[in-house]
Amino acid sequence: MSTSPHPVELSNRIIDSGVAEPPHNRVINELTEIDDDVAVVESFSHCWVIRTDEGLVCFDASGVPSGPAVVEAIRGWSDDPIHSIVYTHGHLDHVGGSGAFIADAGSRGTARPRFLAHEALLPRFDRYRTTSDWNILINRRQFGGIIRRQDLGIGGTGPVFLPDDVAEPDETFGDTMSLEVGGHTIELRHARGETDDHVWGWDASRKSAYTGDFMAWVFPNAGNPQKVQRYPIEWAAALRDMLAAGAENVYPAHGLPVVVRERVELVLGDLAEAL
Repeated sequence: MSTSPHPVELSNRIIDSGVAEPPHNRVINELTEIDDDVAVVESFSHCWVIRTDEGLVCFDASGVPSGPAVVEAIRGWSDDPIHSIVYTHGHLDHVGGSGAFIADAGSRGTARPRFLAHEALLPRFDRYRTTSDWNILINRRQFGGIIRRQDLGIGGTGPVFLPDDVAEPDETFGDTMSLEVGGHTIELRHARGETDDHVWGWDASRKSAYTGDFMAWVFPNAGNPQKVQRYPIEWAAALRDMLAAGAENVYPAHGLPVVVRERVELVLGDLAEAL
């Protein structure tokens, strides 16, 4: 469990004061309970965890080096089997830790988690394998200085870009999918944003949106000259769809949670307007 300042308290202080108090994205690999049966492991890419009567549902598996620490943090909170893992998209810092989740299930003698993703994720994985050397090169250019200081697994230092133990999705979908686990329903919705395979989760019972990289506490990364260009118009529309759904809590994969409708309107509205 986390010994750091509570992420909601830190988020509220920053949003309400308008003072950008760092750090916004804490790479601490610690778990904090945010709501009843809802927790986050803060890492370079977070893992959000929902506890149900049938097991745990996770949004993202974090990255290659952080995966084991993320699983360890979850196990300090719950021994329940991990039922499903939703890949919000196929970037390596969101899928790279999946091998650690599979290893955890194996060590406990439980079924491996079911991995869910948008149907465009499989072609992404194929592209990563085909262009492995190129992806390693451009990630060294973009993140190489960071990797040496923080070991975040994004600097292109491995022998292949997509590690062999990254789990392929067991089930993919097109526009929407209803995920029902242990009497709890989460609607998975596809929209293009930072990637073409992006998914966000809507928990209507808690009015909570699990946003992946649609919201990341930085100016939206809509592309750079060496990377695949992103989709700013559709990205903005997805943020406004979250508002139209009635979101009162926003749980991103990077940065801090945003709670209370007025703050959600401010943050998502500003991001959509910027895009």
